[in-house]
Amino acid sequence: MKWSTILSKSNSLYEQLYNTHVEFFDFWKSSVLFTWRWWIAVSFIVLPWIIWLFIRKKESTGRLLYVALFVMVFSSALDDIGLTMNLWNYPTIVFPLMPEFITFDVSVLPVATMLFIQYFPRVSPYIKAIIYSVTSSFMFEPLNVKLGFYVKNHWEYYYSVPIMIFIYLVANYLASNNKFAKLK
Repeated sequence: MKWSTILSKSNSLYEQLYNTHVEFFDFWKSSVLFTWRWWIAVSFIVLPWIIWLFIRKKESTGRLLYVALFVMVFSSALDDIGLTMNLWNYPTIVFPLMPEFITFDVSVLPVATMLFIQYFPRVSPYIKAIIYSVTSSFMFEPLNVKLGFYVKNHWEYYYSVPIMIFIYLVANYLASNNKFAKLK
């Protein structure tokens, strides 16, 4: 295929994607913004961080935020993949320019991860990973479906269990890593 054909087709597909985003933004503005579901989603973004600010171990703040950043980036990337593959979608989102469900990706999940790591440090990380994954997969996901935040198209709750175990175990490893070099 010639480069000019590839470029033309690529531009055409991106134009369609742009038009879909504009249409979704208009839908969001007229049907989602400032609804009770939208306000709940906003509170799910803000409240976990406020709670964490008060109950965190201040001396571990940097390490825990490092872990939270990993969880945010990794879960957002997986969320984008799932959306792109139409495994699920989010009819109620806080920011229409970010298709992933940031309520979960940048607030609930990273804060829950930090709290699981911070509390009960003597409990096996594998036990905590199982509790974390089962809670996320079989409590939070169904709650988000019930509240109308999340629609499963080609996904089952139990698919999330190994993913959440992996996220927690990597986060726990990052939190327990003492190999950071001092900044000079």
